[in-house]
Amino acid sequence: MADTDPLTGVADRASFIRRLGEAAKGFERGHPPAVVVVDLDDFAGINDVLGYEVGDHILNAVAVALRDAVRPQDTVGRLGGDQFAVLATDISPDDLDAVVERIRVTLASPVPANGTPVSARAGIGVAHGSPGDSGTGLLSKADIALRTAKAAGRARPAYFQSGMRVRALDQAALVAGLHEAVAGGQMELVYQPIVRLEDNGLTGLEALARWRHPERGPIMPGDFIPVAERSGLIVPLGRWMLEQVCRERDPEWPETYVNISAHQLREPGFAATVRSLVTEPERLIVEVTEDALTEESIVRTLREVRDLGVRISLDDFGAGPASLPALATAPFDIIKLHGSMTERIITSPRQAAVARSVAQLADELGVVAIAKAVESEAQARMLYELGYQQGMGFHYAVPQPATAIPLFLSDAALLTPLT
Repeated sequence: MADTDPLTGVADRASFIRRLGEAAKGFERGHPPAVVVVDLDDFAGINDVLGYEVGDHILNAVAVALRDAVRPQDTVGRLGGDQFAVLATDISPDDLDAVVERIRVTLASPVPANGTPVSARAGIGVAHGSPGDSGTGLLSKADIALRTAKAAGRARPAYFQSGMRVRALDQAALVAGLHEAVAGGQMELVYQPIVRLEDNGLTGLEALARWRHPERGPIMPGDFIPVAERSGLIVPLGRWMLEQVCRERDPEWPETYVNISAHQLREPGFAATVRSLVTEPERLIVEVTEDALTEESIVRTLREVRDLGVRISLDDFGAGPASLPALATAPFDIIKLHGSMTERIITSPRQAAVARSVAQLADELGVVAIAKAVESEAQARMLYELGYQQGMGFHYAVPQPATAIPLFLSDAALLTPLT
């Protein structure tokens, strides 16, 4: 009992690591041991929304699922919190693949939690031992693979490869640097114009974060935003963006869009924070992605924000998990078509049909449809014909610092109109 996790009945962390060390030391013939690390996605959100009792049921169900998926001689352990691990001794690569696939398939199905099926999505990292590996070294490799799987954002396991260690160190450096950047003035905002497709009148501005690293130079959002999401730094970064927009925006500016992550919306008192910061709520538009609509607690927060007079934009529509029933009841005023759909509307009749359907859906719901990533006059014309009234993209302007916005307000020639 001293070696057993009291909640789930599998090996506890100390027992698992001891057995792993023995396995790493003891193999001389046959196949080396392997470690599979499983980390549940957004388990803190499950606890917050459904309660800790349901969370405990999920952890128990995952432990049972893992025991059912592995071989009789394998060890399942709980490393802590929502993280589990499997130690497979003397296992061939083919057998390891089979074990990992059984784990993936098992966790892809909803698990019973107090009588209710709940999705227990998880990241999976895998490391097969090599001669000279210590137990902790092998666990470290599996953990690095896990972080790679999480970063990929797909429900596929990641197997450790030598290059991952370098990338993991780089990610760790980014996290440390991002802490300093948010607190130390390295971040800045730029603004992407949103225009009427018919005459290119400026209708809005989307605020976008940029990181000017003192040594590495500009770091693109695609490199640091995922890091901020995984590390939790997206919460202070998002608050900084909201505060900065409120400081920089001029009363003459059009409506300003600010991206808000699901992590921020889960923070207690987010609506109160907006109320304290925003002096012109009718001029602010909060942008969320479709996955925000899958959590009832976030939807409630969005309703509170909307009650303040702030409008809600559903960003990158067409790339997330929102369902039609969710769209029927969720609080939003604007749909932004995902840029990948704009890219292919000229060459793909199917893509054009989908884009037209989104515009029609927005019209039926009484919300505004905006096309993203407009990069040519031909795309702008076609989008207008498909029913879009507004658009944004490099065809009109690259994101600009706040000091450049007055030029767009005073000189319409800066934006290329349809002729």
